[in-house]
This record gives sequence, C-alpha cells and structure tokens, in this order.
Amino acid sequence: MTKKWNALLNGYGYEVTEVNEGQFDLCNLTRQNQRFLVTLLEKLSISVSVSETILTIHGEPVAEENWIGHLETYVDGRSGSSYGPTEIPLDTIDVYIAGIVMQLNRLGCVMTYSCDGHERRKPVLYFATAGFARMAKSILEYCGLNIKRRGAKLTIYIDRKNLPGIAVQLSGFSLELAEKIHQEQNELVSEKSFNETLEKVLAIPGESGEEEWIREFVIQKLKPLTDRIEVDHYGNIVAVKRFGPGPTVLLNAHLDTYESIADGREIIKTGDIWSSSDGILGADDRAGVNVVLAAAKSVGNSQFNGTVKFIFTVQEEIGLLGARQVTKSILWDVDMAFVIDRRGTHDIVTSRGGVDLFCTPAFGNALEGIARRSGDRRWRTVEGGSSDTYIWAQSGIESVNLSVGYANEHTDNETLDVKACYGTYQFIMEILNECRQLARLNGHSNRLTGRKAAN
Repeated sequence: MTKKWNALLNGYGYEVTEVNEGQFDLCNLTRQNQRFLVTLLEKLSISVSVSETILTIHGEPVAEENWIGHLETYVDGRSGSSYGPTEIPLDTIDVYIAGIVMQLNRLGCVMTYSCDGHERRKPVLYFATAGFARMAKSILEYCGLNIKRRGAKLTIYIDRKNLPGIAVQLSGFSLELAEKIHQEQNELVSEKSFNETLEKVLAIPGESGEEEWIREFVIQKLKPLTDRIEVDHYGNIVAVKRFGPGPTVLLNAHLDTYESIADGREIIKTGDIWSSSDGILGADDRAGVNVVLAAAKSVGNSQFNGTVKFIFTVQEEIGLLGARQVTKSILWDVDMAFVIDRRGTHDIVTSRGGVDLFCTPAFGNALEGIARRSGDRRWRTVEGGSSDTYIWAQSGIESVNLSVGYANEHTDNETLDVKACYGTYQFIMEILNECRQLARLNGHSNRLTGRKAAN
C-alpha cells in the first residue's frame, strides 16, 4: 500500500508540515533528526534537496511496507529514555511507535520510554509523571484506542501496525485541542475547582462537639455520589459507594477543628501558601475533608473496581472520640484505610511513634512503589502521632495517615500548602487505581496481629 509522503513521515515520527506539494517544513525536527531523515531518503534513491528547514522530495512515495523495512534497517530501537522530549533521536525509537512518541511529546505529554511490543507484547509508553500519562490517555482514547494506565505507564491494546495511523491523526491536533480533550475527559477534579471547594470548607465553623454546619455541607456534597449515606448515633458521617467487585477501601477525615474559626477572618493567599488573618486556619483537618470529597467525585471516572466507604468523624481533636464510636460491623469488610490528616508533605504514616503499627511494612512499601510509578518519589513511610488511623488499625485494617500540606496546626501561625494538598488528592487517586494489587498483600501477611480474623 502506498501512502503520501506526509503520512509516511508523520506516521513514523518525522514531524513535518507540508507547505506545498512535495515540500515539507522540518522546523520541528532536531538537526540530528533532519540529517537522519535526509540520509534515509537518499539511501532509498529518492532525490531530495534542503533549503534552510524546507525539505523538497523529488520523487513519488514508496510503498509503506518498503518504507517500514527501510526504517527497520537503520533504526535500532534501543533507547528513548535518555533524552529530553525535544531531543529524542529517531534512530533510537521502535519504528511503529515513533510517531506516537513524537506527537504526544509535541502535545505536552513528556515521555521517558516506549516500546512497540515487537509483536510479542502490547505497545507501552512511559511518562515522566502520572499527570502526563493521564493526559496522553485522554488524547489516545479520544482517537478510539483502548488504554490501560498504571501510574506513569500506558498499555495500548492495539496491533502495533495500526500505531502510525494514530500518529498521523495526532499530527492534526493543536495544543489547544489536546488540552480541551484532556479537560473534558480527565478523571480528576481540576486544581481550580479543588481550591474553590477548599476555600469553602475552610470557612465553615465546626470545633469539636459543634460540627453541625460542616456535617451538613459534606452530606450535601457526598449524597449524590454515594449509594448510601447516614449520620450515626454519635454524629459521624458514614457513606458507601460500590463500583463493582474488588477490595473495600476506607477514606477518612475528621470534621472538627481544634478551636472555632474566628468571625470575619480572611484567608491570606501567598502563592500556594494559605494562612488566616486571625486565629487558626482550620486546615487540620478541612484539607483532608476536601481531599476525600474530591476523591468521591472522581473515583467513578477512574479504573477503580470495588467499594469505597467514607467516614467523616467528629471530635477527633479531643481524643478520637468519633472514630471510637463507629459501629464495628462497618469495618468488617474493609481491606485498607487511608486517613487524610497529617501535617507536612509526602508522609505516609505507618505507626504511632514506631510502637503501635498501623500497617505491615509490605503495605507501606507498596504505597511508596505506587508513588514512584506515578513519577513522584517524594512520598515516604514515617512514624507519626495519634489520629483516627490508630482506631482503624485496631480492627486489623491495613491503615496509613497521609500528609495533606498543613503546618503549625492548632496555632495562629497555621498554614496550608494548597499545591501539596492537591498532590495528596492525586496520590489517593493513584492508590485507588492500584488498590487491587494492594489488596493482594493481605493474603501474604497476618493483617497486623490477625485482629481482624479474631473479630
């Protein structure tokens, strides 16, 4: 089959723009890739001329199978992971996937490695971060592809021979179109929307024992997103949403603040750092409340299969009283619990002072692995203090407490790093995407002390 030069070039990684028939602008190619392309054409006995960045091809297109065979002669496909997105040598990328790599990089999805599968496996793409992978997934699914994402890796369920045609399709996408597609199909709440809700929850009063207003707000937001929601005998919110067969995950934050929010106070925004003009900010734990609400809104658009239970506790600040009152039967089928109530950034708290274990070492290590696969190596397991995590762990549940960006809690100097807060939300979504693998760890451990089996 013979295609036009434009399709042969763009389909196999040589990102060009046809300015006239047989004339192509090479400005998007590095000098090295320009020279390699000219050499390839000359070795095919195709007469070419180059003036600045304009390549003129003085010959008819070759048959696609001949073009592929020629490329495979001179492309070794050994790498693709050692270069910046604008510097990738095309003689290092597998022939069939090169066009996809170059087009996705052009559209802002920074890649680190690729493989077309060599007809033995499915084609895969690795990105610098999970965020880039999510964007690429949105774009490729828009083109009709079946994609599975795990962290920063995409697996493409397609015969590799069809990849060049997708690359040609992508060559017609503008940056604006790619961003629009991503915004429309992104599983995540936007950072702007996330911060708008965050500002609202920070403004609602609700010190320990007086959580009525914040409880009403959370119920209003959570009710349409769940199958069942109720307020228990002690004032905790308990909700459930099932997304199919799979593990049961508990997401938890507490509703109460250490003291009341000062009347008339303002939130001072200094870049990504928020603080209060008077008294506490209340980010402990309204930041956690906002993360859990955002996750509840997003999980249905993710690859998660299983059940999510949401518990928003009261009176955490005065002795974990709300969590202690949660009906034990609610916890019986929970495989893992994630509490969003830790100061700082990127902490995965796995014990209280190194004495009271919240989870097995394998579980903590697996969470660090999820972070690494997402492209963020900063998350690490640490010892911590008291939180609702202790209560869930007492029922034998693999539990951790995650940092959510606040600092100097319980003081007038309290601050919140909103970028880090949004990052915790992103991490939770990565965990939900991989929680089936996490649940398998339970079959290889004693679930802490075996308390769950005893219950």
